[in-house]
Amino acid sequence: MDREGWGANTDIIVLADPARGRLLWIPRDLWCPRLGDRVNAAFSRGGHPALIAALAELGLRADHSVCVARAAASLALRDVSVRVPVDRARAFRYPLAPEEPIEDGEKRVRFDPPSETLEGERIHQWIGARLEIGRASSDLDRLARQQVLVRALLAQRFDFSRVTADPDGISMSGANALDELGSVGADWRFDTLGRVRATTIEGKAVLVRAPWWRRAFSA
Repeated sequence: MDREGWGANTDIIVLADPARGRLLWIPRDLWCPRLGDRVNAAFSRGGHPALIAALAELGLRADHSVCVARAAASLALRDVSVRVPVDRARAFRYPLAPEEPIEDGEKRVRFDPPSETLEGERIHQWIGARLEIGRASSDLDRLARQQVLVRALLAQRFDFSRVTADPDGISMSGANALDELGSVGADWRFDTLGRVRATTIEGKAVLVRAPWWRRAFSA
């Protein structure tokens, strides 16, 4: 979730496909025509059924849905130290604290090659920073950094059951929703949903995936 509480939007959306051994990151700003909103608003509008239906609109089948509260994710990572590869120097504008809006103040954060050790707030900076200094900002770069982090956590055998330890910190579509997630490994393929374009619909900056480009650009 991108904020506290189950009424917030989802922030990081990943589809696990055990049959293919693949994790697929879904850009949060993808437009769902039937929903009439971005895919990240689906859960707040109608819970797990709405999220599964929104993914189906994008041509993606999900049999189950699991949402993790922001506080639960933060708690699970509170004492983690993980080393990630850094392919190039990156500097970002970032809020003074993870929970604060950048409009209330900002600081500069930087990641330098060949690697960085992430702990505490640095983990959130790595997966959450959006406004890169000196380059056009894109959420797709943020998704790529998330993939680097998850692969590093899997490689060092991070205990992901820590995320689900508090029953109040996790919401599931059904009792067996977690069954197949235990098979995810560092050898899985990590991808980002492609064939998307940026546009504006109903005053919102969104991404549109084929075959809805023509419809979106005429809206």
